[in-house]
Amino acid sequence: MTTFKHSGDMGDIIFSLPTIRAICSSTQQRAVLFLDPQGGLREPLVNWPHHDHTKLTEDGIEQLRPLLEQQQYIAEVKFWDGETVDHNLDKFRSHVRYNNLSDSHLAAFALPFVERDKKWINIPPKKLSKPYIIARSCRYHSNFSFWEQLDREVVDNAYYIGHEKEHEYFQYTYGVSIDRHEVKDIYELAQVIEGCSKFYGNQGLPHAIAEGLKKDLVNEVYRVYPSAVFEREGATYV
Repeated sequence: MTTFKHSGDMGDIIFSLPTIRAICSSTQQRAVLFLDPQGGLREPLVNWPHHDHTKLTEDGIEQLRPLLEQQQYIAEVKFWDGETVDHNLDKFRSHVRYNNLSDSHLAAFALPFVERDKKWINIPPKKLSKPYIIARSCRYHSNFSFWEQLDREVVDNAYYIGHEKEHEYFQYTYGVSIDRHEVKDIYELAQVIEGCSKFYGNQGLPHAIAEGLKKDLVNEVYRVYPSAVFEREGATYV
C-alpha cells in the first residue's frame, strides 16, 4: 500500500483522484487515503485569509468514504491523526495557478496533466425518470443570465439535486418550478450523476463528481477563481 493525506474540502479531494490513481499505477500499489477531520488545523499548507482550516469534518469523510473506496485504486479511507504518509496531497496549495484543481494536484507531484483527461470515478449508474441534473449551490456565482435564459425544456426535464434551501433559492430566483431529487448520501449523488444524460451546475462537489465521471456538462465558471475548467469534448463553460 502507498499512503496519502488530504485536508481539503470535498471537491478538492475529488479533484485529487487523478493524482492518486497515477501514483498508484506507477507504484503498482493501492492507496490508503488519510483525510483530516480537523480540516488542516495542523497543516501549515492550509492557510486561508480568514480562517485556518477547511470545512472537512468526520461527517464529511464518512459521507465520502463509500464513493472513494468504490474506486479500484483506493483500498481504504482513514481519519488522519498525525500519521506520516508517503504523499501529502495538500501540496497542491502551492500550485494553485491553473484553471482546475486537478492540474494543481498533478503539478505538485510533477505528473502530466493528461492524467485528468481519463475518467477517474467509476460507479454503477442510477437512472431517474428525467434525463438532466441541475445542481447550483449558493456559492460561486458569476452568470445569472445563463440560468435565467436556460431552455425551459431542460428545466422541465431535470431534477434538482442539492440542499432544500438551495432548491428553494433556485426556484425563487429564476421563477421556475423544478422537481428536487433528494439523495441520501454522496454515493447516491454520484450514481444519479452517472445515470443522467447531461449535468448543469456551478463549481462545487456535484460538478467535481460530474467531471470525474466525464459526463456531458455545462458549468458556470466562477470568474473570481476559475478552479474547475477542463477543456474537453462534452464540457461547456458559461
